Amino acid sequence: MSIGGLVARGVLLKEQMKKKPCKRCGLHYDHKELDECPHCGHLDQIGLEKLLAEKEDEHQGNRSLGSIFLVVAVVLAILMVIIAGG
Repeated sequence: MSIGGLVARGVLLKEQMKKKPCKRCGLHYDHKELDECPHCGHLDQIGLEKLLAEKEDEHQGNRSLGSIFLVVAVVLAILMVIIAGG
């Protein structure tokens, strides 16, 4: 890994250390700058349930996309082995 990559990773880690998860929604926010969570502080229980459902849908979509990329990578690797051997 390059020096620039290490520096960027260090900066990202420093920013993540400032944040903590919200006890209500589980999303991270900077508790030193904000009194309440910017994601769910203004929501009632129904709004919170919608937010959590949206985040779960987003997570499922990312998981599906990851599975598709994995299959494509395996197929390409097999094709490369076949072409290199032939």
